[in-house]
Amino acid sequence: MLEHLFINICIFISFLYFAGIVLRNPQKSPIPMKVLIGSFSGVLGLALMYFAIPLDYNSIVDLRHLAIVTTAVYIGWIPALLSASIITVARMIMFGVTQEAIVAAIGMLVIGITSSVLSLLPYRRLVKIQIMNMAALMIIFISLQSNIGLLNALKIISFHTITSILVGFIIYFIAEQIKRSNEQYHQLEQNATKDFLTSLNNVRQFDVSYNQALKHAQERHEKLSLLLIDIDHFKNVNDTFGHQAGDEVLKGLGKVLTHHSRSFDIVSRNGGEEFSILLIDCPHSHGMVIAERLREAVERHSFRISEEQSIHITISVGVSTFPDTVSPAGEEIFEQADKALYLAKRTGRNKVCDFNMVQAVT
Repeated sequence: MLEHLFINICIFISFLYFAGIVLRNPQKSPIPMKVLIGSFSGVLGLALMYFAIPLDYNSIVDLRHLAIVTTAVYIGWIPALLSASIITVARMIMFGVTQEAIVAAIGMLVIGITSSVLSLLPYRRLVKIQIMNMAALMIIFISLQSNIGLLNALKIISFHTITSILVGFIIYFIAEQIKRSNEQYHQLEQNATKDFLTSLNNVRQFDVSYNQALKHAQERHEKLSLLLIDIDHFKNVNDTFGHQAGDEVLKGLGKVLTHHSRSFDIVSRNGGEEFSILLIDCPHSHGMVIAERLREAVERHSFRISEEQSIHITISVGVSTFPDTVSPAGEEIFEQADKALYLAKRTGRNKVCDFNMVQAVT
């Protein structure tokens, strides 16, 4: 008996582990995640039914209801209902359509519906697991009583209850560990690509996006414009109002740049007070218009640095475009935009310059 219980726990842990891997990168799945997890849970229920735990008095119990319960708590009611439906249909196919099978199938569907409703309760996950567990055991007891009589049902349900509660605790602690592990994975993934202050792409992700966008522009014969943006006299903001105020300005500027860019453009914070925008499929003339629009929007915007105080800032912008501003020296558009930005800051700030202007003064 203990051997079979151990096998059931191992099956459950294995399925939880693989489900955690699937949930780690849901966007990579070609199947809707709720459908995939619901199907996954249904297969788990079938495995638990196949490896049922034998009792001394020629009876067996299984933990398939916990597959539905766990799915309802951690994923939601739709996959829980799907899981219950799969288990029900497979139960009929595996053991034939008899009166006992029909009663058991109805009981499993009722467990799916009950768990789906109880999943909406505002309780901690451990509490919800055990509440659903007890509700499912009550439904199982009613089904057993109908099939094998009251006395035999009482003998089975006592062991079933102890086993289910114990395994419910084990499932909770394993599932919570997997959930925390996935959350930490996503946090690390975000930290590797996102700027911690503005939530824009960081410089590492900018390099990846820049190379990909330039490659796509070359392959598709499209235009790619790059804006390099620098806050004018940002050191004065930090020195006058403090670094916390400077951080508020940086966060505010990130929002302004994102708001006034197109939804498919790529806005990044390259470090310090320098930002960039990759304008996808954008000719040079349009890039200059967008840059000027951004400069004016920032100049007009009031940046709140505390509850009582707001300030105004200006930006300088360097613009370059592939292939419109390709130079004979073969410089990439990043170097061109950087030189244009330097010219904008050297010739007065709060202005937009492009690589053509750089060539004109050299």
